[in-house]
Amino acid sequence: MTENQKLRKTGLDIISSISWGTHLCVFYETKEDLIDILVPYFKAGLENSESCMWITSEPLKVEKAKGLLKKAIKNLDDYIEKGQIEILDHSQWYTKSGKFEADKVLQGCVEKEIQALKRGFDGLRVGGNASWLEKNDWEKFTDYEATVNKVIGKHRILAICAYSLDKCRADEIIEVVDNHQFALIKKEDQWMVLESPERKKTKEALKESQERYAKLVENLPVGVYRNTPGPEGHFIEANEAIVKIFEADSKEEFLKHSVSDLYWDPFQRQQFNEKILRQGFVKNEILELKTLKGNKIWCSLNAVAKKDKNGNSYFDGIIQNITEHKKAEEDLKEYTSKLEEQKLSLEQKNLALKEMIEHIERTKNRINEDMAINIDKTLMPIVTKLKIKGASPKYVKLLKYHLNELTSSFGRKLTQKGPKLTPREIEICNMVKGGLSSKDISELLNISKQTVEKHRKNIRKKLGLSNKKLNLTSHLQKI
Repeated sequence: MTENQKLRKTGLDIISSISWGTHLCVFYETKEDLIDILVPYFKAGLENSESCMWITSEPLKVEKAKGLLKKAIKNLDDYIEKGQIEILDHSQWYTKSGKFEADKVLQGCVEKEIQALKRGFDGLRVGGNASWLEKNDWEKFTDYEATVNKVIGKHRILAICAYSLDKCRADEIIEVVDNHQFALIKKEDQWMVLESPERKKTKEALKESQERYAKLVENLPVGVYRNTPGPEGHFIEANEAIVKIFEADSKEEFLKHSVSDLYWDPFQRQQFNEKILRQGFVKNEILELKTLKGNKIWCSLNAVAKKDKNGNSYFDGIIQNITEHKKAEEDLKEYTSKLEEQKLSLEQKNLALKEMIEHIERTKNRINEDMAINIDKTLMPIVTKLKIKGASPKYVKLLKYHLNELTSSFGRKLTQKGPKLTPREIEICNMVKGGLSSKDISELLNISKQTVEKHRKNIRKKLGLSNKKLNLTSHLQKI
């Protein structure tokens, strides 16, 4: 609540308190009517640390006003001596220059407020009487009152203006009422309060706005609440969403519970309470709470600490149930953890497989080396001796070639290429690769040259070499 919204005592039974920036008028018929309103009005101001200024006119002049006020306040002289109250004749305020100048009067009132605040008073309380007005000043004065009514709400000023019913026409009374927030008038010895049409309209608009706001809050999909602070704080207000969040049967049931009933851990409640009182607010606070049926829920909470007009603290908050989001977050975290474990396991398996492949490759290379050494040291000398002993040079050449090719992958690759080759075709492929001609092959295999050519043609076809100018021997040596 701002300073201008704080309520001030009026001293009147008919309207006990008003906020700073209130502009009233009183219609009187007798001097006693004025006394009924103005004396208790200023008495309340002095007793509540306000600077006061009473601008008098007939039928209550300065000395008469002072005497009446002294009867109500025994130590009035003390207030006057310390400058808390001034009682002035209208000529000392409204017409100091000999004529009424609205701007100067209004500026003087604002300056009085500034001085009052500097001296430590809560604000300024003013009362005046318009009985001094001549008809030619009426329009200026009503314009002045209209201006006061517009700007007074920005200041810590209370103002009450007195008008004689005997001096006001009906249309002028209406004009005065329009220029004030409240009008006090006596009817059958009872004071009544009239509100200006503008104020009524404003109040109705405010009421309608408050009703729309209340309806909006009630239908929000998030929980909205108000509660008192402290370990055993209790809920003051709640909307339907918060009733659903905490699985209450009704709003009435929910409001019977204390805030601590919703916490799993009392220490967490204490920490939250201390934090919001220290900071004045909390934002996106994640709390582990429980419903009235004992179910665990996760909630995100935003709240602000406030004080009511009596200085009592309370918290306004918005709460969302994020249990599903939290569960999804935890599931994702668990899934990510499992993926990391699987990744680590796969990396370890890949490392082991790599080591195994490297071991197999080393073993294969060692076997090839051993075979090459054995061929060179054991078989080649025998082949040489066969040549010396008159064995067919072609056979010797072929044998020598294929002994050197023992460790190659030619045979495996050949059997994997395209349509399956027959054993005879594989045999002829080996001889062609070894450099033997069709004639040599026919002699060694004891078949006709035409048969060899036929086999070669089938081999080219199966190897996809038909109609291509590629040498079969060169092609096979590349496999």
